[in-house]
Amino acid sequence: MKFWKKLAIVSILSIAVLFTQGIIDNIPAHAALHKFSFNGEQANGYFIFDDSIRGGAPIRPDMLSEYDGSVVEYAVNIGDEISEKGSQSPQRATHDEARTIVTLLRPELVKASPNLPKNSAKDDEFILFVPEVARQSKYALSVRFRYPENTFKNSVAQPKKVPSQALMSVHPYWDFPIGMGKIKFEQPVRTAIEEIS
Repeated sequence: MKFWKKLAIVSILSIAVLFTQGIIDNIPAHAALHKFSFNGEQANGYFIFDDSIRGGAPIRPDMLSEYDGSVVEYAVNIGDEISEKGSQSPQRATHDEARTIVTLLRPELVKASPNLPKNSAKDDEFILFVPEVARQSKYALSVRFRYPENTFKNSVAQPKKVPSQALMSVHPYWDFPIGMGKIKFEQPVRTAIEEIS
């Protein structure tokens, strides 16, 4: 009788442990929102991105990753020429939403991508990309922040921290796959990332 009583208690405890473990394993990961901000002599703005969005790329995924729909909100102000802001909309497909892009500009990536200039520097870039649909324009907007090579430690994950200085270039006439369009603004800016949730 004692044996059956002990077996019943052990069985109940085992089931309780397995049930609890199943609940813990299935709790969704908490997404953190990060705010990337920049400011300089003629430029300022920010974008808020979700670090739980998975990245991907059609070419060289070890050197480039796009995070479709990762940008929740953004604002870009460049002197008197560019003043844009936006946020996600339930009416748009994820691919039509603003996103972040991380690139490791290396000769292998430049060779694989016909749209990158052949003389690109070996920089790491964190990019705010706003597609035509989200911008309600004929052109997409690409705001690129260049950091020295290996800033992102050869990772294309969305960064959680960045150096305090970057070379910012703004391409308001991005017309993929035809070209990047003219650079409208290029200047050093101060940059920072903070977790906001």
